[in-house]
Amino acid sequence: MTRQASQLIREGEYAAEVVVELHDDGGEWSPTVSPEDIRKLDRVRRALREHDFEGAEKDGRVYRLVPREADYPKSGFGENEQDGLKS
Repeated sequence: MTRQASQLIREGEYAAEVVVELHDDGGEWSPTVSPEDIRKLDRVRRALREHDFEGAEKDGRVYRLVPREADYPKSGFGENEQDGLKS
């Protein structure tokens, strides 16, 4: 049985979504990915490292990861009375 799956590859602030085929033959090592799909993943990773986005887009969809600014509490360990060590 063969099915498609998306693999995400991240290099720095960029990521690519690459579709590969998973081959499930019911064996111990199933599912497996074909050598051609492994080469495709390697090409995309290399292209992202070199900032060759056009090259990466030949085999997948490229995204730029942007940190989300949120109103998370900025306090950490020991920054308020409850968390501080008492002697």
